[in-house]
Order: sequence, then C-alpha cells, then structure tokens
Amino acid sequence: MNLSIPAAGMQNADAAFESAANGITRAVQNSGNPLTAGSTLGDSVDLSTQVASLAKSSLDFAANVQMEIVENAMQQSTISVLG
Repeated sequence: MNLSIPAAGMQNADAAFESAANGITRAVQNSGNPLTAGSTLGDSVDLSTQVASLAKSSLDFAANVQMEIVENAMQQSTISVLG
C-alpha cells in the first residue's frame, strides 16, 4: 500500500487552498470594497469562485485524510492476519 498517494493529495489540496486564500487576500487588499456575494474584487478575482475553491480544497484534503486512515487500517489488518 502506497501512503504517498494520499500524502500527495493532501499537499495538492493544501496548495490549492493557499492559492485561493491568497487570491482573496490580494483582491481585498487591492480594493476598498466590502465583500459581497458574487462580487469581483481587485484584479478581477471572482469572490464566489475563490470561496468555492476554498471549500473544494478543504473537502479534497479531508478525503485524502480518510484515504490514509483506511490504508492504515488495511495495513494493520494485513499484519494481524499474517502475524
């Protein structure tokens, strides 16, 4: 079983989350506009898209954590059967 797959997935999700969060931060810093749903801020950053990206990357991370938990359980079961 290859635990590097969920680890890589978690790293990718973390990078996507960080990218979306940075995009929102830059947009807010570059404009004096308040945040409203569906608004476009700063350098044409669509707030709705960025928030959706944050949510997706969070779910991706959680899914990879669960995948790692299942793989660990499978390894423990295999060791128990063989041991």
